[in-house]
Amino acid sequence: TIVAAMMTAISITREKERGTMELLLVSPLRPSAVVLGKVAPYVVLGMANMVTVLLAARVVFGVPMRGHPLLLLGASLLYVVSSLGLGILISTTAETERTAIMAALAGLLLPTLMLSGFIFPLDAMPRPLWLVSHLIPARWFLTIVRGVMIKGAGLADLWRELAILAAMSVAMLGIGIRRLAIRLP
Repeated sequence: TIVAAMMTAISITREKERGTMELLLVSPLRPSAVVLGKVAPYVVLGMANMVTVLLAARVVFGVPMRGHPLLLLGASLLYVVSSLGLGILISTTAETERTAIMAALAGLLLPTLMLSGFIFPLDAMPRPLWLVSHLIPARWFLTIVRGVMIKGAGLADLWRELAILAAMSVAMLGIGIRRLAIRLP
C-alpha cells in the first residue's frame, strides 16, 4: 500500500513540479488517459510483487492455499488499484515530492497497520476506530486473503468484501482523476 501510493504520488507530483503535467493535460489526451498511463506500470509492478509474496508464502513458509488462486489474484488487482488511487489522491493535494512522500508515509502507514486488522483484531477495536477501519482498503483485502488462503473461501463467501474493494478502487481513481483535471486545466 505504502509503496504503491507513494510511487504514484511522487511520479505525478514530480510532473507537476517540473511543469510537464500541464503539457500533458493540454495535449489531446484526456486527464484520465494521462493518469491511467502513469498508473499502468505500477499495476504491473504491484501484481508482480503480489505474485512473488504469494509464492514465497507458499514455498518458503508453507502457508496453505485452500482457495482459488485466481480469486486471490483478482482481489490483489483491486487492492493494488485502490492503493494507486490513494497515491493519485495524495498527488492532487501535495505540491512537492517531499510533501507527497510524507503524506503517503504518515497518512497511510499508521492507519493501514493499526486499523486494518493486521496487528490488532477488528473485534477488539473501540467502536469509533472500528467504524473508521471500514475506510481502509487493507481491512477488506486482509479479510479476503485470510478467507481464500486459510479458510478456502470462494466468491460466494467474499463477494461483499470484493464489491467494497472494487467500489473503493473506482471511487479513488475517479476522484483523483477529477481533482487532477480540475486543479490543472
